Amino acid sequence: MSKAGIVAITLIAAIGAAIHFSSTSIFDGYPSSLPKAREEIEKSFRSDLLEAWYPDTVDKVYGGYLTSFDEKWNQAGNQDKFLVGQARHIWVLSELADFTGDPVYATYAEQGVTFLIESMWDSEYGGFFTLVDREGRVVVDDSKNAYGMAFAIYGLASRYAHAGDVQALEYAKKSFSWLESHAWDSEHGGYIDTMDRQGNWTAKRIDAFDTDFIGLKDYNSSIHLLECLASLYRVWPDPRVEERLREVLKLVRDRFVNNKGFLHLYFERDWSPLSLGQLPREQIVANRFFDHVSWGHDVETAFLMLEADHVLNGSFSEDTLETARSLVDHALATGWDQEEGSLFESGYYFRSEGPCEIIDTDKVWWVAGESLNATLLMAKLFPEDEKYEKAFLKQWGYIQKYLLDKEYGAWRNFGDRYEQGQQTFKAHRWKASYHDARAYMNVLKMLEDDFELIP
Repeated sequence: MSKAGIVAITLIAAIGAAIHFSSTSIFDGYPSSLPKAREEIEKSFRSDLLEAWYPDTVDKVYGGYLTSFDEKWNQAGNQDKFLVGQARHIWVLSELADFTGDPVYATYAEQGVTFLIESMWDSEYGGFFTLVDREGRVVVDDSKNAYGMAFAIYGLASRYAHAGDVQALEYAKKSFSWLESHAWDSEHGGYIDTMDRQGNWTAKRIDAFDTDFIGLKDYNSSIHLLECLASLYRVWPDPRVEERLREVLKLVRDRFVNNKGFLHLYFERDWSPLSLGQLPREQIVANRFFDHVSWGHDVETAFLMLEADHVLNGSFSEDTLETARSLVDHALATGWDQEEGSLFESGYYFRSEGPCEIIDTDKVWWVAGESLNATLLMAKLFPEDEKYEKAFLKQWGYIQKYLLDKEYGAWRNFGDRYEQGQQTFKAHRWKASYHDARAYMNVLKMLEDDFELIP
């Protein structure tokens, strides 16, 4: 993206922000301050993360981590172990060991690494299996994906960074090499997400929908590959890792972020974007998983781009900084609930020059966590713009009011807007402790005032 394009994005976001943030009343209702928020977040970090998740989720019988807990934090449902969730726990626990200074978290991380390598690595074809049962028997043996492999690298690299676990680094390197051999598109660039067990590209499934596109590329695997490559490069500054990290950062920043300031989601192999824009409104809404504005991913990506840039260069380039800011500005201007706070699930531009309309009003836990992290980061980077600090304080107030379970601990799935029956398990395949843990640790570091913005 050209500098002129970034300026245009920033201006659009700034105009929208000026309209939506012209009155501070939309941030009223959660009176607080940064010192008060720090005190509250520190307390919640201990009760709603440390005490709620660990050691309850540590599987002391078979290794790895338990998957499913109900609203009252009782083990319930299927305990099959998902690659993404297992790897996320390893990352969280490795970071917690360093953040808290308590070696017990390193012990929990170590047994997770052992389970991951012994039970989930495919010794015949390489790469990690996507799903095994609680005991470690393979459940899904016909597919692999770059998304899951990215989190495996992410967790293993963090384990090595904080504990010097040589085996963890060995398998992080092997995972990267497997992705290079099977998922990297040498013709068009970028990584393909969906493969069979041997690593051959297959058609991608998007939520409940199958597509006909072999080699489909998507935002979600790409942003987490960006994340994992940054983590791997910190501990293994290999020239090939650096090259891929630079390429993926450029792709996400310059191709995924469109001129309105939000992420385009899916692309064909040659980077032709998939869009539902020519369909009637009801078909767009029904098939929105292919094409929508995902404000949670937008603000998460703002952080991940800045993190990658900082790992590569020790600072932020103007292009990355302005594009990251445009993502947060657009989210606050179009997806923020002006009454209660927090970001809605998704929106859509039904008319190119019209407003972004909200098409899913759910308020999901992980979006709130990423918003908390991104708004405080922007407040620190741009202290002259008061909307970021106000949004951070209101986001934290919203989390306290609607997401924290004061009786049983941890974060609920949904906040103030959800359909009957949605408020289900407190932990499940897609809900480990990753988003909330990262938000807690990053925010507490930023509130100390003697911190690196990107650790």
